Amino acid sequence: MSRFTGTGEALRFALKRDRLLLPLCVVGLIGWVGLYVASYSGLYGTQADLNSLYKSVAGNPALVAMVGPTDGLRTLGGATAWETLPVVSVISAIFAMFVVIRHTRAEEEDGRSELLLAAGSGRLATLTAAMIVTAGSLTLAAIGWLVVFLATGYEAGSSVLLVLSILGFGYVFVGTTAICCQVTAKARTARGLVGIVIGIAWFLRALGDTGPEALTWLSPLGWAQSTKAYWDDTWWPLILPVAATATTVGFALWLLSRRDIGSGLIQPRPGPDRAHPSLLHPLGFSLRVQRGSIIGWTYLLFVYGFAIGAVGDNITGILESSDALTAAFAGTSSNIVDSYFATIFTVLALMATGFTIGGVLRPHSEETHDRAALLLAGPLGKVRWAWGHVLIAYAASALMMALLGLGLALGLGVVTGDFGETGRLVASGFAQAPAMWLTASLAVLLFGISSRASVAAWGLLVAFVVIWSVASFGDLPSWIVDLSPYSHVPAVPAVPLEAGPLVTMTAIAAAVTTIGLALWRRRDLL
Repeated sequence: MSRFTGTGEALRFALKRDRLLLPLCVVGLIGWVGLYVASYSGLYGTQADLNSLYKSVAGNPALVAMVGPTDGLRTLGGATAWETLPVVSVISAIFAMFVVIRHTRAEEEDGRSELLLAAGSGRLATLTAAMIVTAGSLTLAAIGWLVVFLATGYEAGSSVLLVLSILGFGYVFVGTTAICCQVTAKARTARGLVGIVIGIAWFLRALGDTGPEALTWLSPLGWAQSTKAYWDDTWWPLILPVAATATTVGFALWLLSRRDIGSGLIQPRPGPDRAHPSLLHPLGFSLRVQRGSIIGWTYLLFVYGFAIGAVGDNITGILESSDALTAAFAGTSSNIVDSYFATIFTVLALMATGFTIGGVLRPHSEETHDRAALLLAGPLGKVRWAWGHVLIAYAASALMMALLGLGLALGLGVVTGDFGETGRLVASGFAQAPAMWLTASLAVLLFGISSRASVAAWGLLVAFVVIWSVASFGDLPSWIVDLSPYSHVPAVPAVPLEAGPLVTMTAIAAAVTTIGLALWRRRDLL
């Protein structure tokens, strides 16, 4: 029997299982590029605007480290690619990470892979199918990106090069994720490893762009940006992701054929003989379970905030490079930089709400994996146990948003020498927390109604992101805009902080959370 026997069946099963999720993700990836194309086409419609943008950012080491070389900003395509390529590349890599792990390591961790092997499936079938599904989804998204570029008048050859550059980065992380799934025995640890590799790729690219150029060639993101789409159109770097993908995929299959099912190449260390006393309390236990996610999200938000603050001294020149951009931000406040910071806070709050929802739905994961029944078999109450996860998620969300503001203030202070904005920016970050709590409380309510209904919470978050995005680039009826909690957060620091809306959202979040936990107490476990 071939080790690839059953790949077709595994492929059909993966497609059926994600028949809704994959199309939504592909449409989201295409829509993300569409937003960049629409925004840049509207903001930099003339050569004068592009020249102004180039003069304001050219050679700025902080911006080069964050986004990439600025040499291509003299053309609309180059300006669009400058910001689109790194962001969409990383999003594509994250997408590849979640899909491959979902269909391989997570399945193995739950014991379903052994059932497939016992039924005659080949050892390499599941991993092969997962990589095909992921690569195929990325390819469909890439076709959509190309259609967007061509439909909006961008040059065909350069558009193809840009799309292939982003797609190559995603392909590399299909293979990289497959390797990480062989290294560790836990899906959560595998996601952490891939996240570290993505961070290293970004860091090496940033170092190479601002220092020794040789470091750029150690990063797949550096390979993508070295194609210089729309201004130099260098095609040969595309060979590197093809070679890296073939190498990583082959190595992952080789590792899988030589390890035991249910284990990883690196075995987890045994725990201590006695549990820490804090683990005997629901809050301590919840903190222990969520601490990895809390540390990761907090670190990312703080570092990103610091990076945004470090270029804050140049933000005015960038924003004033386009009349449309100036008008958009000047309409919020007389201080255009504060208006920009307010937008950054909203965007990152929407992203970080993913952590909040994941945190409050931790009981859902425990229930579906049959661990909740073991925990609740003793004297621990259902509400007391679930409340520990909810409270930790709420507190961590507020903390990480406050630290985002702190990072932004420190970055701005390092550049300008003025740290007087620290308190105001920390408060501006914290002000986003009530909207995050309210969104997560709806997830608690759905969980209380039914464990299967919990998934709809992610749909609500996507809807709020869409509302914000469309409202930012066009007109929406006010009643639709008001459906999003983030529309009711004052645009701090561009406007004075008003406590009224924040108190109201906090009270509603508390009430909805209470109702959700009461419903959870009354319903049966799965």
